[in-house]
Amino acid sequence: MGKQSAAAILKQYSQRTTNGRVALLELLMDSPKAFALSEIEKLLSISIDRVTIYRTINTFEAVGLVTKMVDYRGICLYMFNHKDHSAISTHPHLRCRECERVVCLPCLPNEYLNTLEKYEIEEMYFLMEGVCPECQASKVNRY
Repeated sequence: MGKQSAAAILKQYSQRTTNGRVALLELLMDSPKAFALSEIEKLLSISIDRVTIYRTINTFEAVGLVTKMVDYRGICLYMFNHKDHSAISTHPHLRCRECERVVCLPCLPNEYLNTLEKYEIEEMYFLMEGVCPECQASKVNRY
């Protein structure tokens, strides 16, 4: 795909390029799944304290590098905003309970969004959970 390096993306977003930020962004860029902060802490290739991870993730979310979702347990999950992911449009996500891959679903209908315009919405998290077609097929093939 001619994947941009994490350092180049950080520069593009006017973010400091530290070893920790690069390692964190690379982890998120290399996976189609969303991670909880505790998972990120365990999976990082270098040692970074929990507070720094939290602050960095919040910075990445603020500048549009990551999307935050809340799962059914109330745990915040973070995923990289790939080129094909439009963080600007309001759309839900679906997370497979088997492979944990997160996919973007179509944008919400205008009728729905127009109703919300009457309110001062501060945060909107849309995460559905289920089983993706690939995992459904592999279950059928196992039996």
